[in-house]
Amino acid sequence: METISLMIVDSDANLPESMATSLKGQSSLDVVSAVSRRESAIKQLSLQPLVMLLDADVLKRQTLGRFLRTTHIKSPATKVIVMHRELPPDEELIEEIRLGSRGYILHNERPDRVVKAITAVTSGEIWAERRILEKTIVRHTLIPETFQGDAVDMQSLTSRELDMLSLVLKGATNREIAEMSHISERTVKTHLYRVYRKLNVKSRAKAIALFSH
Repeated sequence: METISLMIVDSDANLPESMATSLKGQSSLDVVSAVSRRESAIKQLSLQPLVMLLDADVLKRQTLGRFLRTTHIKSPATKVIVMHRELPPDEELIEEIRLGSRGYILHNERPDRVVKAITAVTSGEIWAERRILEKTIVRHTLIPETFQGDAVDMQSLTSRELDMLSLVLKGATNREIAEMSHISERTVKTHLYRVYRKLNVKSRAKAIALFSH
């Protein structure tokens, strides 16, 4: 497995190094930076980490979107996972994903779970509970609640398929999806074939039309 470079950003000055120590035993991870301030994190983006674990308390709520945009500009490949001491309401988690985060974890997650989250996000997935993934797609493609149960079998889609569908609905091409997900275009086509079959549509255009109903 290719080593994943990781940055840890936590408002508690003692926690980044502590978390880094707990994760350094994982051969798949390389902790390249552990900081406690937003400004330090932005400077350390020159290291081009593949994943950033970002403590939600480092930023004021209204600046999360700006921080994620700055991260994308300075290090386009970096995927951000937001850390929470307690999970906020679903609406806040959905908003974080809408703004560009790739999921969320709790501060007290076991190291093996943190590694799973990091690996999943690096593979192009969103690390979130299924209900959050479904609500994110529903809210931001404007699917009427009454229409969901009638024609769209969301329950049959896997987390990866939901992620692929979300990218399609945002207008991404197969090549763009492949690049963002670090998989081949052929694999993208396979995933989308399964998605369209489950949604009972025959093309990308019909899937978009379905969710724009």
